[in-house]
Amino acid sequence: MVNSKRLNSNAIMQAKNTYQQPQELPKNAIQDVAILENFRLPCLGQEYTSANLNILLVRSGEVKGGYDKKPYHLRQNDIMVLLPNHICMEESTTRDYRMSVIVMTPEFMDTLLRTTIHRNFLRYHYDPVTSLNHDQVKSLLHLMHTLRLVVRTTDLPHRREMLLHLMDVMMTLLSYYRNDQDERLDNISHNYGLYNQFCDLLVKHYRESREVMFYAQKLRLTPKHMSKAIHDATGHSALFWIEQHIAIKAKQMLQNRPDMTIQEICYYLGFDQLANFSRYFKRVVGCSPKQYREDNLIH
Repeated sequence: MVNSKRLNSNAIMQAKNTYQQPQELPKNAIQDVAILENFRLPCLGQEYTSANLNILLVRSGEVKGGYDKKPYHLRQNDIMVLLPNHICMEESTTRDYRMSVIVMTPEFMDTLLRTTIHRNFLRYHYDPVTSLNHDQVKSLLHLMHTLRLVVRTTDLPHRREMLLHLMDVMMTLLSYYRNDQDERLDNISHNYGLYNQFCDLLVKHYRESREVMFYAQKLRLTPKHMSKAIHDATGHSALFWIEQHIAIKAKQMLQNRPDMTIQEICYYLGFDQLANFSRYFKRVVGCSPKQYREDNLIH
């Protein structure tokens, strides 16, 4: 998939052969966790999604890009928690841009979430970037050093349990650092706190309801009050974010789930009729689900 300027088929194949994305590591290429050092994406302007969880720590330089169609700008000491099945793209980087990447398989991530509690985990769906200070980065790098030793020692007894404990510490530290960031933003704007609560609800209930009223009731607010607060915090209405989330999930499934028919995807997303899903998708995305799948299906 290419943003605006389309590459020809030869260029696309060359890009795929040249660039081994961390989230596209061959199946069984890693055991639970992998660490990539001094990593740099050579393929700019190309959207990609990942079935894995990727934690990206910018070691030097800067990068601008998009995350689920929203712009981001990462600088040195910024960290991005890229949850599975989100759409990411790099548009431009500085020459000295480098990052360290922790890749976590879906199975390992599920085990980690079942055995630990990370209250802010869902926040990463909509706001994946945290800005760290020097001391915070230093503590994470020390932890990554230990993690790297365990990752490389594949015959280590109780290796998986050690990885789970280390990643639990990693995610707990990130949640702690993120709480610090969110509290500052919440103090600046109560609306930002409402937006975060809305995001958490949307991730949990998007298949259940696409109505603003549903989420307003969950927050014990009127739809008008909630929509205004979210608009003040983000520049977009609550309905906009609901529609974008549904569209993103639909596009991910149309692109990455060739085993499912469009009607099955329609039912999975909570639509009662294929015609309703098709109209909704075309209004938000600009083309029919069938056309989108034909243009973007990954075989």
